[in-house]
Amino acid sequence: MLHMHPLPSIVDFNQLLAAIPRMKHYSLPISLIKRMESFGISPNFYTFTVLINCLCHLNRVDFGFSVLATVLKLGYNPNSIILSTLVKGLCLQGNIAGAVRLFEDMEKNGYQPNEFTCRTILNGLCKIGKTDMAVRLLKKIEKTYFAPNVVLYSTIIDSLCKDRLVTEALNLLSEMRSKGIQPNVVTYTCLIQGLCNFGRWREATTLLNEMTQRKIMPNLQTFSMLVDTLCKEGMLTESNKVFTVMI
Repeated sequence: MLHMHPLPSIVDFNQLLAAIPRMKHYSLPISLIKRMESFGISPNFYTFTVLINCLCHLNRVDFGFSVLATVLKLGYNPNSIILSTLVKGLCLQGNIAGAVRLFEDMEKNGYQPNEFTCRTILNGLCKIGKTDMAVRLLKKIEKTYFAPNVVLYSTIIDSLCKDRLVTEALNLLSEMRSKGIQPNVVTYTCLIQGLCNFGRWREATTLLNEMTQRKIMPNLQTFSMLVDTLCKEGMLTESNKVFTVMI
């Protein structure tokens, strides 16, 4: 492409550059963009978006912010995609506080966080044990931006179970149902594991039966946890019943 006459447009180059990160190759687009510039091909806004994405995946969010400064200097207005990418990059680095600050800056400057941004922040907060903050953010998302879906609810339910707050997780399950949001296999598996960890096998079995009634097929992890718990409790008959359902 670089040796074609006339040169392809930046749009054509961007199509190639955008395809490479989708194949999990993040260093290559950076070197290709440098080669393009050496041939006098100026990056445009979309090129910078690809570049920031690659830098964040390479754990170089600092360089990502440097590119953002260039974007601003050239007179472009960063969009939610660029800012969300930087939020994710900060989370990947473990800098959740920085990600939250950027998220708040987005709000102050009129950028409405999308589902990807919100999911990224919720995941980050849950990973560092700030589940209470994640729950408050979920409420804010629902009140200010959009109706949360099963993925956002399941993220927090999983974190509550890992924090040994299984009752609170069950309450959140009831809340999402009351809003017409149906749990999926991930939601049920998180709750069943949380209940099994506390020996609450009766409630776990009830959830398993509920899954099958709703035609949600439990996965191997779901069955394994419940069978293991029942065996440890000496409930061999119940364990055989669960095993029968599995096969």
